[in-house]
Amino acid sequence: MKRPASSIVIAIGILLSRISGLVREAFIRGRLDIGSSGDAYTAALRVPNLLQNLLGEGVLSASFIPVYSGLVDDDRARAARLANSVAVLLIAISTPIVILGVVAAEPITKVLAFGLSGERLQLTSDLVQIMTPGIGMLVLSAWSLGVLNSHRRFGLPYAAPVIWNVTQIAVVVAAGTGTIGRDLAIAAAWGVTIGSVLQFAIQLPALRRANPDLGRGLAFGTAEFRDTLRRLGPVVLGRGSAQVSAFIDLGLATVLAAGALSAIGIASLFYLLPISLFAMSIAAAELPEMSRLATDPFAIRARLGRALEQVSFFMAFTTVVYVIAGRRVLGAVFSVVPGSELSADGIVLAGLVLATYSLGLLALGASRIMQNTFYALGDAATPARVAVVRYAISAVVSVVVMLQMDRLLIYDATIQGFENLLAPLRPLEAAIRNNDDLPLRAGAAGLAFGATVGAWFEVVALRRRLVRRLGSDTVTSQRWRKLVLPTLIATLVMLLITPLTASQSDVVAAALTVIPAGVVYVGLAAFQRVDIARRLLRLGHATNDTSH
Repeated sequence: MKRPASSIVIAIGILLSRISGLVREAFIRGRLDIGSSGDAYTAALRVPNLLQNLLGEGVLSASFIPVYSGLVDDDRARAARLANSVAVLLIAISTPIVILGVVAAEPITKVLAFGLSGERLQLTSDLVQIMTPGIGMLVLSAWSLGVLNSHRRFGLPYAAPVIWNVTQIAVVVAAGTGTIGRDLAIAAAWGVTIGSVLQFAIQLPALRRANPDLGRGLAFGTAEFRDTLRRLGPVVLGRGSAQVSAFIDLGLATVLAAGALSAIGIASLFYLLPISLFAMSIAAAELPEMSRLATDPFAIRARLGRALEQVSFFMAFTTVVYVIAGRRVLGAVFSVVPGSELSADGIVLAGLVLATYSLGLLALGASRIMQNTFYALGDAATPARVAVVRYAISAVVSVVVMLQMDRLLIYDATIQGFENLLAPLRPLEAAIRNNDDLPLRAGAAGLAFGATVGAWFEVVALRRRLVRRLGSDTVTSQRWRKLVLPTLIATLVMLLITPLTASQSDVVAAALTVIPAGVVYVGLAAFQRVDIARRLLRLGHATNDTSH
């Protein structure tokens, strides 16, 4: 009974975080709009993310949490010494990287965002210099999350990013309503750094309550610390390949027409929402429990099957929503946040990128569960090796597709058609790429397509290896088949409703399209005996009974 309760608490925490993130994104990006300033802000957030990606939650989930979870029930003081040692290690690694990011922001930006030039390059460099210390603090927030999760305290660490989002909004508001362009981006960057410090600080009291021995003693020479380091190496390799891929994507995006980075930044927030809300919440709740059952393959298979069914249930419907009504959803969010004025063409481009990314949602959600299963089994190397191949495939596909897609023009709030289709695979001229006055182009959707292809490769590869590892060809329990009919019918409902709402506002159209399809989807899934759908219906009945 602990697993559903844990995943629900995590989901609530992530929901609060992501809702505040949506408000932040609409509030800031709606003022920056899709163009040079928005591109610089997006690039600057990605450059210092090296620390968070290499040493953040995913790495600690693979290396630290399984070992700490195995210790804390039997020897709290010993577990605390391990946690202290890991914290010292993270600080020792991250501090010189933060210093380098501040001192050498401009050359680093020139190398990683090699397609930027002029004012876009200078602004990006300035933002990197401001943001890097804050991103370093997020590493300690990830460590805090790992400790609290192992104590089955899930709410605060997943809700803590709310303070990060609120701080950025507050700093931008304090800068004044007339602040635009470069000044607005700099204010938002300071919000990132200040918010990162506050996000970690707010978790400190909970850490001491969870384990009062934290801060007392170190364990560098112990077997558990060596076990953590043993697990750490392969997963850092995997995360390193992910970071290399992220930097390649960043560099590739900078050779696309102005607005590509902004569109990717906006679409990514919506695209990652279901990953964080559903896949991460379920995976995070399962990891400590699976780690305690690592010697029982049957129990692991049972938990894995249930987790995959839950993730697939949410991801399948979200994919349908984003592909068919993603543009309306984006427009609805940006229209309800005061002061957000994202252009109509920007909404179209971001919606196209979101729809393309979403084709890989189901694969990404399942991959997250499978990766954590390997981590619980003490195998961090297999997901890392698969990740290396995945990112290589994504990069190759992205290059081929994005340069052609960058000849697809968007203006007057519609996709107009290709300019010089099937031209040689080379970037547009710099004078065209860097001109904010020209129509937007759809090259960013090509990058999203590459990511989708890579995601599906990864889930297939991980599943095959899990089947061999767990000794069963029913590792996914074939539960996904129960979702085929509900997904198809929900898609049909949305396609039928969409033309009828063409003249409505984005808010009304999104509600009229998504809500009926969602009701049909949950009802049919419950009829197909999907457990999570049945629980949702029982929850609804219980709520109705209480109201009467």
